[in-house]
Amino acid sequence: MIDALQTATAGMTRATDRLGTAAQKVAEIGAPAGDAALPPAAQVDLSSTVADLIGLRTSFALNAAVARTADRMSGQLLNIKA
Repeated sequence: MIDALQTATAGMTRATDRLGTAAQKVAEIGAPAGDAALPPAAQVDLSSTVADLIGLRTSFALNAAVARTADRMSGQLLNIKA
């Protein structure tokens, strides 16, 4: 059960890191670099970034569910042994 909790925690950490990367991509789209103008709306492709964000949200939620289940199972095991 400890392995499940560690795996879930690692998965949530990876999802959080990737979320930061995706957020940075979104922030960079609207920020002008130096004297450069903003890119035209037709050249901005957010669909892959939004798909990543949806996947990351699901990944984090599933890992959190695994962590809750492992915690609940550990608690039940401790109650049985007590």
